[in-house]
Amino acid sequence: MNDYVAIDFETANESRDSACEVALVRFKDGEPTESFSSLIFQERFKQFNINLHGITPKLVRSAPRFDQLWSDMRDFIGGSPLIAHNAAFDMSVLFNSLKGEPIGTEIDYFCTKVIGRQVLDLAYFGLPGVASYLQIDYPMEHRAESDSIAAGKVAHALLKIGEVETLHELVDKLDIRVGKLSEIGPSGSSHRSKSFQSSLSKADKERIINEIGIENFYEDPDFAGKRVVFTGELLSMTRQEAETAVMKAGGITVGSVSSKTNLVVFGWQDPSVLRGKPLSSKRLKAEELRASGKDIEVVDEVQFLEMLRDPNAPS
Repeated sequence: MNDYVAIDFETANESRDSACEVALVRFKDGEPTESFSSLIFQERFKQFNINLHGITPKLVRSAPRFDQLWSDMRDFIGGSPLIAHNAAFDMSVLFNSLKGEPIGTEIDYFCTKVIGRQVLDLAYFGLPGVASYLQIDYPMEHRAESDSIAAGKVAHALLKIGEVETLHELVDKLDIRVGKLSEIGPSGSSHRSKSFQSSLSKADKERIINEIGIENFYEDPDFAGKRVVFTGELLSMTRQEAETAVMKAGGITVGSVSSKTNLVVFGWQDPSVLRGKPLSSKRLKAEELRASGKDIEVVDEVQFLEMLRDPNAPS
């Protein structure tokens, strides 16, 4: 029997210790069988996050704190592995929410985004895009329980595509590391052949450091050495703030999409600017290049924010 627990967090701001909602959904043989969900007391809300999921300070005013929930959550998880879509984010939120609370037995976890990159021919690996491609109903509420259910169904679909019974068999077949959550933090679930190695040239590194200062620079494997293009309007920060964040993480921001582009980040697009086109010109160019064999990934603003990491946080 293939038993796993899908997990999802919603946060009140960009910090990994600002969880305001959590959901755990147990899946057995591809079907959700039981769930645990709760709002979490949190005070430090940003309007972007409220607009995203609709959770407000008033809604969580009487909610339990995370340390009051963890014992029940741990019992619910039991010996089952965890899965999440973009697990690096959810595992980081979980670990930072614990704040010293004992984890207990090490927990295996898997990322449906990492697995999907190996078996699906897509540019956009956000949960809405993957769910749509796999014909899985996804209401896009940005609430923890509905996102957990969608991620759990995606995991089952990926198991069927891989023609295996368990997640451990699937990642072994695809040469993906099993993520491990322990007392020292999450170890990360990634493809073994894509271990982090910065491709920043000495000149690029010196240019970035001169712009942002050596004290602000760190190399995040999601961005380091990658050429990043923005398109559309970001609602959580200005374009300059986003470009600075990418440079701090070791990335290189460029104005147009080319064969050297690695990542396209898209925000809200004014329909009048699109002029009836389904995508912006930059996203259309990225799709054309992918069709010609170039490895370009496209992420939305929410994914971009989840990819950004505090350099002092556990990796």
